[in-house]
Amino acid sequence: MSRSGIAISAMNGMPWSVLRREWSLLIGTVLLVTLEVSHVLDWLVLQNSALVLGGLLLLSLSVLLLARRIAHHADHLAEHLGEPLGTLVLTGSVIVIELALVSSTMLTGERNPTLARDSMFSVLMIVLTGVKGISLILAARFQKQGRTVPMQLEDMASLNQGGSSAYINLITTMSVLVLILPNFSTDSSEANYSVPINWLLTAVSLGLYAAFLRFQVGSYRNLFMEMPEQLALSRETTSQAPEGGSGSSPALHHGLLMLIGLVVLVLIAESMGLLIETGITDLGLPSSLGGLLVGVLVVAPEALNAFQSANRGEVQRSLNTLYGSSLSTLCLTVPAVLMLGEWIHTDVVLGLEPMESLLLALTLVLVRPISGRVSELDGLMLLTVGVVWVALQVV
Repeated sequence: MSRSGIAISAMNGMPWSVLRREWSLLIGTVLLVTLEVSHVLDWLVLQNSALVLGGLLLLSLSVLLLARRIAHHADHLAEHLGEPLGTLVLTGSVIVIELALVSSTMLTGERNPTLARDSMFSVLMIVLTGVKGISLILAARFQKQGRTVPMQLEDMASLNQGGSSAYINLITTMSVLVLILPNFSTDSSEANYSVPINWLLTAVSLGLYAAFLRFQVGSYRNLFMEMPEQLALSRETTSQAPEGGSGSSPALHHGLLMLIGLVVLVLIAESMGLLIETGITDLGLPSSLGGLLVGVLVVAPEALNAFQSANRGEVQRSLNTLYGSSLSTLCLTVPAVLMLGEWIHTDVVLGLEPMESLLLALTLVLVRPISGRVSELDGLMLLTVGVVWVALQVV
């Protein structure tokens, strides 16, 4: 069965009422079939830059529409599964998008050795500055609803500091080992490690991630739950009930539709690898912009899910989604691209440029929880760093 046939066969068994609500999934499936059965993609990469960028914009829009629907189903699935399992489902699924995009782009075009590094850094900056900044602002505004007097410390949105600190500590550790320390390695001529150290880094990444997941869903799962006062306020203020599913298993209903949406999204995103590389090369733009675009597409479902949670005052669920995305990017993408680089005999440069290293260090300082309470100012500081970073990429 072809790749597009997977999505079509899954949708054939759905009732028409469901398909009408899932119009974005229908559009994505039609687009996927068009890409698979025609030579439009091969034709497009041979055209001028304007047409290449137009095609890239169309595919990106389709991915974002799918991401919005995936976030909707992931949100309801999280309601049924509870935290932290709910956000782990989305995190585990979305990492497939990143691996598909990075692998596809590495296997096509000029095999940019810094693509994986740029993609990981872009995901970190988008998530930890832009998405988290907006999420904190939304959560703070939710907290201020109906208040006519100045906010007190106890009125501010509260996060579970134990779980947030555990996330940030591991993200900081992996960020330094993966993106900063290679610049100081003396066993390689480029900003990378030698093969033995790369294999050690692969084992460390997978081992730490496995240990953390056991930590998160095991005896310490309460560290990643919503704070009681925050959960009570969210339930009191919002009365949104999960939409009904099919039959007596709404969780299965939302899980199935989320999975189908992810399959279609991944297959479309995989087709975008050559377009991304061609568009960046033809316009003479910095290669880091390819990583920025990959990062935007990768985090879209989780970003929308985080916004929805923050807008309901569920701060910890929003942070679990964001931090989980960052951590999985560091711990799972690195082993994948290192092994792929060995397989296709392509160097993988991991070390960041000095300016990027400084921005990453500043970001890791700003995201570290201090008081366990957050305000709009915390979000604005992160957004400022994110805007400056994007401006530097474009210039």
